Amino acid sequence: MLIIVILLLAGFYVGMNIGANDAANCIGTSVGSGIISYKKAVMLMAIFVTIGAVLQGHQVMKTIGKGIIQTNLSDLAIFVALISAGFFVTLSTFFKLPVSTSQSIVGGVLGVGVSYLGIGSEFIKWPVLGKILLCWILCPVLTMALSFGLYALLLKFLRKMRKTTLVNRTLSTATILSACYVSYSLGANDVGNAIGPLLNKFPDKGIWLAVMGGLALAAGALMFGKGVTETVGKNIAVLDIPGAFAAQVAAGFGVHLFSMLGIPVSTSQSIVGAVVGIGIVRGINAVSRAQVMRIVIGWVAAPTSAAIFSFLLFKLLRQIF
Repeated sequence: MLIIVILLLAGFYVGMNIGANDAANCIGTSVGSGIISYKKAVMLMAIFVTIGAVLQGHQVMKTIGKGIIQTNLSDLAIFVALISAGFFVTLSTFFKLPVSTSQSIVGGVLGVGVSYLGIGSEFIKWPVLGKILLCWILCPVLTMALSFGLYALLLKFLRKMRKTTLVNRTLSTATILSACYVSYSLGANDVGNAIGPLLNKFPDKGIWLAVMGGLALAAGALMFGKGVTETVGKNIAVLDIPGAFAAQVAAGFGVHLFSMLGIPVSTSQSIVGAVVGIGIVRGINAVSRAQVMRIVIGWVAAPTSAAIFSFLLFKLLRQIF
């Protein structure tokens, strides 16, 4: 019972870290453009993250839980994978960097798998990892292209219309709804990153794990998500309301698409790619290249560090226990 409680707490810890870091991906553009306050936005996010986790979180949960390492892991291995990923996301959140929690948990699971089974084990499915890596590249490119096209069309349409209170109110409402959609997509994708490894041990408890993961994401967003939200909403490119709407729709669609395919993609990469697309429409100088480079470095460092750390930590703890 103590081991089960420890594992569930570790999963909840990872979920809180994901919520704290990825709240920005859902609501950063809405808050940054001044449409809604942070407190109201994060409450909406909490509701839709939980709904997405329960309704569509099972596909990514299966990939993380059984798709990469296709054998049962020990309790210690599951614990190390979760703690390693959570630790590096905590560090990134502290420095206000929107890193990929998907990449961090995949790195943690892979590091433990190699440490536990050996790099040449037949149970480590390298083709699955290759497919995931390809999707990590495709997702931000897709959202950048989508946001670029959607924003350009929206601006063209708005130029032909008179700016009225009704138009502004409609745009603001649509942007808030798009934030809810991104939150739903986050729940559908990233709940698997939070508690996917636990599915390896509790294969018949998927729905309850999804509920726990959704609540953990919501709790993290409520308590620790404001710093990264400011980075995404204000520091990459200054967004107007049409830009916020286009970025969120593009990011939500990208994450939702890969969630249905069972691929754990990065909501951070999705929204940053979308925001960059908006910046390009307004002129490349509107994009803070220094901020984008800082974020990209974090994307590479977090999964690599999580994989190395989980590999070494598992080796050490296995010797002790």
